[in-house]
Amino acid sequence: MIVDTNIVQSKTKIKMSSIRMSAHTQTCLRLAKNPYRGGLILSVLIILTVWFFHHRSAYSGITDHCLSLDFEFVIPADLLLFQMSKEGLSCLYKRYVTSLQSLCTMPKRFGNIDYGGVRICVDPGVAPSKGKCVIYSYNHDLSDRFVKQIYAKYRCNVVFYGEGLVARKSTKILGLTQIVSNYVNEISVLIFKITVKDFPFLFEMSQTIKRAQIKQIIFEIHLDESRGTRDEYLSVLKALRELRDSNYEIYWFDRNWEFVKNEFSNRRTSNCFTVNMYLKPPNTSNMTGTSSVKVDLPKEAPVGTTALTKDEVLKYQERYARYILKHQYLCKQMVRLGNIVDGGWDVCHDVQFRPKHPCIVYSIGISWDFSFDEDIANTYGCDVFSFDPSMDTDDFRYSDRIMFYNVGLGAKVSEITVKDSKWKIKNLQTIMKELGHTDKRIDVLKIDIEGHERQSLPEIIDSGALKNVVQLCMETHSYYDLGTMRKLYEAGFRLFWAHQNPQAPLYTNSETLSYGMEVYFVNINLMHE
Repeated sequence: MIVDTNIVQSKTKIKMSSIRMSAHTQTCLRLAKNPYRGGLILSVLIILTVWFFHHRSAYSGITDHCLSLDFEFVIPADLLLFQMSKEGLSCLYKRYVTSLQSLCTMPKRFGNIDYGGVRICVDPGVAPSKGKCVIYSYNHDLSDRFVKQIYAKYRCNVVFYGEGLVARKSTKILGLTQIVSNYVNEISVLIFKITVKDFPFLFEMSQTIKRAQIKQIIFEIHLDESRGTRDEYLSVLKALRELRDSNYEIYWFDRNWEFVKNEFSNRRTSNCFTVNMYLKPPNTSNMTGTSSVKVDLPKEAPVGTTALTKDEVLKYQERYARYILKHQYLCKQMVRLGNIVDGGWDVCHDVQFRPKHPCIVYSIGISWDFSFDEDIANTYGCDVFSFDPSMDTDDFRYSDRIMFYNVGLGAKVSEITVKDSKWKIKNLQTIMKELGHTDKRIDVLKIDIEGHERQSLPEIIDSGALKNVVQLCMETHSYYDLGTMRKLYEAGFRLFWAHQNPQAPLYTNSETLSYGMEVYFVNINLMHE
């Protein structure tokens, strides 16, 4: 049954927010013993509710990803850079720090899975020198776990330094610049937390790094988009350009969730980006990962929901968690569609894989959050087909380009009972056949079904339903499913990005892993020509 669009869209907004709003309403009314005061509070709440829903619905898929800058991002020379507007500089900054320039096949996280940890490339040639290395941290709140793990792995000592470059500059005490110059042969990694007060001295620091030839540089840059000035953007961009000209290339970045701005509006802007760079080893080129990345997967491994003993689980789970964090393909441009935090997803925007109109997207598992669906429809002009059996609603058309189906994904066609509700379940091949997409190109397949991918993914691969899927975005909850990962690899899917769920950490003595992951694949058999 197809129901009225406007009614269901209103229901969508109310479903996502009614619990929070009703709780606030009841609390306020309990506090208002006087009936006149209660009426006044109720009136204010009504006004706030209207405002709240207006701003929630104002999301409607913000398409300004600065995608008009449709090239490999290069920070121009001063003559052109100083002619750019603040808006242009802001766009260039955001796209530059969220684009990759080189492939790191093993970007390992050390320290806390949330704040207090960083990712370091451990590829040969750029990894810290084992047994003789120092990591300097300027103002960064690295955890004790980071110190212990990096020492266990590389015998590196971590030196914490900094009260702010400005203070050291004005008092003429020994600065980090002098330390870098004096101890260049021992420093493997420099980690910076950079705030506005440091921006005027960034270029000087970048020149020191250039002379020192330190293996890896990690910047945590705090720059508020709404308050940042033109001069602040220029200072940061000039320093990044100096490092790029010195053969430092970005291999990882983070949109730090802890600093996401305006959570209840669109959750699209972060005031803090972490940018990881390494000094590119000589005589190397930008690998694409199609043939040069070693795939460490056992030929015989558990698949899906294979029953294992406790010892077998322990044998495979860390190996699985390490594998899923590897990068096998260099996607230089990635765009976050939907929320930065939970509900958004990354899409490879490189020309050989990006969605091109007319395009088809499957969004499986949404739980009333259409932010990704709206954004990918508006950004690329795709027709989006959304699926979720848990939303207690009939099929409906959400917008001109988004159609919702009250169906879940599984290994076979069935009907299951969940909390007294009947859920319709279909496998991907059946869904494609019913929608007339069996031989159609599916530009993005997003699967977020809370652990049920363990049953459905092996069947999806074996049925051949992935043969026309270009990009696969998936949340995984498996601990050991290396057999399915091998099947994906053999079908042409290469890992290009992964995000660890901070709610599901797996800590070892020498690194930080995760049970829950957002993982991203491109199908190298379906590149655009």
